[in-house]
Amino acid sequence: MAPSARSRERSRRLRLRAAAAALLAASLLGPAGCRRGAGRAGEPAPAAASSVRRVVGGQGTEPGRFFQPRAIAVERGSGRFYVVDRTGRIQRFSPAGELLAWWYLPAYDYGQPVGIAIEADGSVLVSDTHYQRILRYSPGGEAVLASWGRSGTGPGEFTFGRDVAVDSSGNVFAGDYTGGHCDRIQKFSPRGEFILQWGGAGGGPGQFDRPQGMAIEARAAEEFLLVADCNNHRVQRFDLEGRFVSAWGELGTEPGRLRYPMSVAVGSSGDIFVAEWGNNRVQRFDRHGRSLGVWGGPGRNEGELLTPWDVGVGPGESIYVVDFGNHRVQVFDWPAAAGAGGVAAGRAARGGLGA
Repeated sequence: MAPSARSRERSRRLRLRAAAAALLAASLLGPAGCRRGAGRAGEPAPAAASSVRRVVGGQGTEPGRFFQPRAIAVERGSGRFYVVDRTGRIQRFSPAGELLAWWYLPAYDYGQPVGIAIEADGSVLVSDTHYQRILRYSPGGEAVLASWGRSGTGPGEFTFGRDVAVDSSGNVFAGDYTGGHCDRIQKFSPRGEFILQWGGAGGGPGQFDRPQGMAIEARAAEEFLLVADCNNHRVQRFDLEGRFVSAWGELGTEPGRLRYPMSVAVGSSGDIFVAEWGNNRVQRFDRHGRSLGVWGGPGRNEGELLTPWDVGVGPGESIYVVDFGNHRVQVFDWPAAAGAGGVAAGRAARGGLGA
């Protein structure tokens, strides 16, 4: 396909996706953009907009803007962050939200990534979902430093790769979604060598139904892997050898319950933050899985969300939310008023999650 024809085809696809996003937003919002279910008797008020530090992006394909962003990685010390969206590119931002660098993936016509992580040396790992591989980039995207994986269900292979996470030894954990066949987590050495795998499709302890987001949790001398088990509406905790430790969550909208949790992040306090695609909110838990409050609610204003896809934690426990349906990233401080049940729970999302 000639470059001009390729460009026209890509623009056509983006227009179709934008139309689909508009239909999704319409299903979540009532007439004239009013939030459905908001303001009814007995429902808590939405989070105060004053808790939002900044909004980065907005719908568009030009540098600095997003089209359906799906993954974020935040440098805990500096606050710089990387975002992957469905244009097939990665963008790097300063803590203030200024664009520092951007680059396209080697290929993206078949689909785009849903996972990204930063390694100790600043290298960037990307789960290249629809190309069944993991890519390692230099910090500014100047070079691909490594690549591993291929299509399949065997060790070291992927169907639809999910998130990636890195432990203190540099080992890489990667989720794989197979549509109910053998959903699993794989562990690799820092060089990309397969070490072990665990999981399987189902709802029992250690099984998964779309293992989506992941995070490393450090406690004293121990580390654990947290997995947002999306379609089972729960978070599972494992040791780094894949042994099941605990789980919490069940389907619902009340604080403590989850609806399609897409991602999980751990703050410096040890508290755990979960982005709920289906409840249009971020929920905060202690390490025992007890809800400490929720933030968000469906809508397009600051402090409101449309199908949030990812969450990260930056300096000072600032929370970064990938607001997929609004084509932006919101950075906020957890409001003091967001005690359990103190912020709008939101209305469940409709429509498919997509791969």
